[in-house]
Amino acid sequence: MTEIEIQNKKKLRIAINSFFAALFIVTIKFVAAYISGSIAVLSELFHSSIDLLACVATVISVKYSSKPPDSKHQYGHEKIESISALFQVLILIIMCGYLIYESIDRIIHPYHPEINIWIFTVIIVCIGIDYSRARALMKVARETNSQALEADSLHFSSDILSSIFVLISMVFTYYKIPPLYKDVPLADPIAAIIVSVIIFLTTLKLTKRAFNLLMDRAPDGLYEDIKELILSNGMIEGLKSLRVRVTGRKTFIDSEVLIGRTRMFSEAHEIVNEIENKIKEKYPHSDIVIHTEPVETKYETLNDKIRLIVNKNGFKCHDLYTYKINDKYYTDIHIEIDSNNDLNSAHKQITSLEEKIKNELKEIEYVHIHLDPPASIIDNVQDITKDSKNIITQIEKILISDYKDVHFHDLKIFDTPLGIRISFNIEFDEDIKFDLVHKTVKEIEVRLYNEFKNHVPPIANIIIHSEPKGHS
Repeated sequence: MTEIEIQNKKKLRIAINSFFAALFIVTIKFVAAYISGSIAVLSELFHSSIDLLACVATVISVKYSSKPPDSKHQYGHEKIESISALFQVLILIIMCGYLIYESIDRIIHPYHPEINIWIFTVIIVCIGIDYSRARALMKVARETNSQALEADSLHFSSDILSSIFVLISMVFTYYKIPPLYKDVPLADPIAAIIVSVIIFLTTLKLTKRAFNLLMDRAPDGLYEDIKELILSNGMIEGLKSLRVRVTGRKTFIDSEVLIGRTRMFSEAHEIVNEIENKIKEKYPHSDIVIHTEPVETKYETLNDKIRLIVNKNGFKCHDLYTYKINDKYYTDIHIEIDSNNDLNSAHKQITSLEEKIKNELKEIEYVHIHLDPPASIIDNVQDITKDSKNIITQIEKILISDYKDVHFHDLKIFDTPLGIRISFNIEFDEDIKFDLVHKTVKEIEVRLYNEFKNHVPPIANIIIHSEPKGHS
């Protein structure tokens, strides 16, 4: 059983218990009101009768709100609890109006109620039951963020306060303590009026909260807290929009965040996951939807911008090299293109791409594009290392004589459709600078290309892998 199902069962169980408690209270207050004829006790009966009706509404709303989301109610059914709370508030207000009217009538037309020890006992017992139920209801209401249970708790709490005033009024009435009107104590109708005012005031807070939730008003500080949690991720460039609303125990969060457009989709996905996990740590019952929008950042290089233009136009690129002469930039780039061996079609596409790069990046003077077949094409090659002793001997001679500080291994020779492919690994001292490593590798590549420039078949690629000594 899930945590939500456990909480739903707990809510329903406490709501049913409250119903039976209210039913018992109504029964004994009915008897007390009938025997005494007290308007104050009648107000208590009326109050508790409304509580009984409210308990029925609570049980129904809690049971309905526990239903999972469906195709017609995709955000769930928990707002029914706010509607139930407003319904109970409306009943309380109507009851207050009636009690005030009846109390004023009793002042104008005095009536002496019959008060005895049994009536006192009924009210005291009801206070004890109300106190126990109010505490139990409020505890579960806070645990499950249930407005219906909170409203029910409010009913029992107001019962306690009103019962205390009724109890005091009964003492005044029993002993005929002034003020008197036509030899009848006014404590009884005055207590009923005070109870009505108390009930009315206690409903205001619940009414405001129920309206706020029905109108999707975010609780104070929640928006700012969620915003801070999102922006605390250093990879977020900004927040475009954020909407937060609460329904029952669930917090719904919809947000649009700005992420650097050079980041890969998988990286953006991980960033969003990190944000969602951080929010759910603080708000476990949150339902989060985060949309990412790519934006240009101050960290983008000119090559980053070129790659974005190339990718946006449906091409892949590699070996991108941009250099500067005076105040102008020049770019060499390899573009993968598949035009079914049609040079004219390929040239038109590449010419269009060159113009787009220069139009979007005005600082670039010239774009030189080298055409490559798609990298998705897998060539059938042969390992001819054992049959290439002449090539291996020449490579070893150059490396041993001119690059004594490097150690090479894993020398392989492959025969490909485009020519010979040479690959090997070179080890460098761990404390050597990377730029010196790169320079050395480029020198070796150029030296080997020159050495085998007349080789048949031609040398298509020379791939040198650099690594620290002892790594292999």
